Amino acid sequence: MKDNWNKIKEFIKQNKKNFIRLLISWAICMICLFSIMNSVKVQQVSKIEKVDYTDFLEDIENGKVDTVYYSTSDEWMTYTLLNDDTKDMSKEERDSYIYKSKDKRRVQYPAYDTFRKDMLEKDVHLVLNRNSASAIEVLSMIISLAVPIIWVVLIMKMMKGSIKGVDAKDIIQTSDVKFSDVIGQDEILDDVKFITELLKNRELGEEIGAKVPKGILLSGEPGTGKTLIAKAIAGEAGVPFIYVNSSSLIEMFVGLGAKRVRETFKIARENAPCIVFFDEIDSIGIKRDTRGSNTENEQTINALLQEMDGFTGRDGVFIIAATNRADKLDSALTRAGRFDRQIVVNKPRDWKVRVKLFEFYLKQFSVADDIDIETLAKQISGFTGADIAAICNEASIIAVMHKKPYVDMACMEEAIDKKVFKGNRAKEEHFKEDKKIVAYHEAGHAVMHYLLGEPMSRASIIGTTSGVGGVVFGEDSDTQFLTKEYYENRVKICYAGRASEQIKFNSITQGASSDITQATGILEEYVSRLGFDEEFGLLDMNVLAERQIIDKSNAFELMQKKSKELYIETVELLTKNYNLVEKLAKALLESETLSGKEIEEVLHDANAEV
Repeated sequence: MKDNWNKIKEFIKQNKKNFIRLLISWAICMICLFSIMNSVKVQQVSKIEKVDYTDFLEDIENGKVDTVYYSTSDEWMTYTLLNDDTKDMSKEERDSYIYKSKDKRRVQYPAYDTFRKDMLEKDVHLVLNRNSASAIEVLSMIISLAVPIIWVVLIMKMMKGSIKGVDAKDIIQTSDVKFSDVIGQDEILDDVKFITELLKNRELGEEIGAKVPKGILLSGEPGTGKTLIAKAIAGEAGVPFIYVNSSSLIEMFVGLGAKRVRETFKIARENAPCIVFFDEIDSIGIKRDTRGSNTENEQTINALLQEMDGFTGRDGVFIIAATNRADKLDSALTRAGRFDRQIVVNKPRDWKVRVKLFEFYLKQFSVADDIDIETLAKQISGFTGADIAAICNEASIIAVMHKKPYVDMACMEEAIDKKVFKGNRAKEEHFKEDKKIVAYHEAGHAVMHYLLGEPMSRASIIGTTSGVGGVVFGEDSDTQFLTKEYYENRVKICYAGRASEQIKFNSITQGASSDITQATGILEEYVSRLGFDEEFGLLDMNVLAERQIIDKSNAFELMQKKSKELYIETVELLTKNYNLVEKLAKALLESETLSGKEIEEVLHDANAEV
């Protein structure tokens, strides 16, 4: 018997999911069955005619009543009427007879003390219905008892899973990333190579009393390569890489985050030398005086601080943390002696770095000879390495969709458009009537680039499903020091599309809405932060607004005034050179997309014709 029971338990364990599905299916079937039975019962009762109590007494006086079915706990009772078949039957024969609904009546139970005696004196057959729960009531009672028990079991299982400690095999990784795999962050690598040497030789610098850092905080936008840099340090040093997703430390049960932090450092000490990498550390390291912090966050960050204070930089455990929001971190976490070095990982500013990134990520694909990586790199100012990897992969998908044997320039440009505009290219017939307006609009932008000496990498009038009709891609500035003239030129370039429409068609469309938004942002910075407007002065409006000592309407009036001045200058400059717009617009209508070099050739030829 015991062996059979063990076999049953083993079978259930091996087929746990199927067993649960079967149990749920059975319960649903039972509920449906009893619901149907109860529904049928209710329908049958509803077919029985209801009568007044006087009608009931009259039927008794006339000798029409056979049997009365009643219950002391029920408001209604049922009685049967003798019919042509039963009026001549004996009492025993009538007991086995099944009356139809038409021969039954329902009447309210009078519930007085002598009711039974009165009925028996009138020779009425009485049947007392015992108080018994219906099948559906029994099932409801069982379910009401079972549901809380099931919930308790599930919650206990969830708690058991949550309380589970940190397993070394789940967090320890082996990194094969090298510094050569980190592209465009040479200055940062120079700063962290010392850590690699320290992990290999813990006595490094000890003879002169140098205190080595305990940890590095890498901050920067998503996709800039923070995790990659951490893995490169571990890979170069040849030490274990312990990866901790900080958000996974936080649980609804207070104290579990702190417990997991302690377990993580215990594993780190057992595997020293090693790198402990806390990704998204802002999820636990948020400032403790903010609304986002709570008791569990505080206990977790306190445990982290205690662990960091409990070892020196020469213990072989080096901590690296990454965050997108360094400004949100608690000051106790970022002070000296904990995360001693704070390094900002920026997007690649130089298009030459983006060329290297394209070359790195395109290695895994079959590519055509027509791909101009330099042109592509110039089109995506502000893109991260992760963005470039996504573009390359998207281009490969586009190549497959178009049944091409390799990734070509058209695939790459379409992938960039999808990334920039967050939509697919629209079919030509959807924009056929608007092509001319779009061509002259984008030609206005491009010509203004050309006239102001601002380089551009591509112009396109291929619309997208996100609503963008065309685009002109500029290039990065050669310097980090941007002049007043640079900002004014950016505004003019934004306004040039609207100005071109006005000159050509003597009318304007809503197509310049995003250009206006961009220009407004530039003007706000121009006036209120950079001190380029003489009337406003060398003031930062954000600082003054925080101290409530500024009237923002003044800044608005100056922005409005500057906007009108720059738009007038844009229209005048474009009008004088509108032959260039005409030439470029026709070229765009013919080719739909032109590279920066092709645009320069078109405009150079147009100048030569004058």
